[in-house]
Amino acid sequence: MKKVTTRFSHPVRGLLYVVKNDKSFQSQLLGGLLFLFFTWLIFSPLAAWEWLFIGLCWTLILITELQNSALEEALNRIHPELNENIGRSKDMAAGAVLLAAAYTIATIVALSVVRLVA
Repeated sequence: MKKVTTRFSHPVRGLLYVVKNDKSFQSQLLGGLLFLFFTWLIFSPLAAWEWLFIGLCWTLILITELQNSALEEALNRIHPELNENIGRSKDMAAGAVLLAAAYTIATIVALSVVRLVA
């Protein structure tokens, strides 16, 4: 049982760190909460499958932001000087967050169209 507890302590510690210290993750977390609130306010009532898609969108953004932050943290530690290749790697990780945001926008548009047509 101790092994299981130890295994979970590392990811929990990482999540607590990013929530307390990473401004980008904090903004995605707060933005997601506002997004959920306004989605509920505008589209309510929503079917369970609609909430699942919205939750998936927010989770996808948080996961990609977490990976982006972890990569940036590691690369800044390994190579603190400006480097074109390191910068490109950071840009690609940020691109993953952008794709997650684009998926979120596409999902909201699809939900809106379904409600307008129905």
